[in-house]
Amino acid sequence: MRVRVGQISAHCEQCGCEDFQPALGEPSCAAELACFNCGLSTTRRELLTQISDETVRRAQAFLDASRKARR
Repeated sequence: MRVRVGQISAHCEQCGCEDFQPALGEPSCAAELACFNCGLSTTRRELLTQISDETVRRAQAFLDASRKARR
C-alpha cells in the first residue's frame, strides 16, 4: 500500500521505497506498517507527518519564489 495525499507520497526513511505493508501479525487496517522493500517499521502517523512536512516545505518554496518574482 502507498500512503499518499494528492501528489505527495510518503517514503521509507531508510531505502526510499513508497510501498508499505502491515507489520507482521497486524491486521491490514493496523497503524503499524513495515517497508515492503527493507522491512523498516513505521506508523501511519509518521508517514502522514512526513507528507505534511513536505507540503509545508513546498508551500514555503512557492512563497519564497513568488516574493523574489515580485522584486
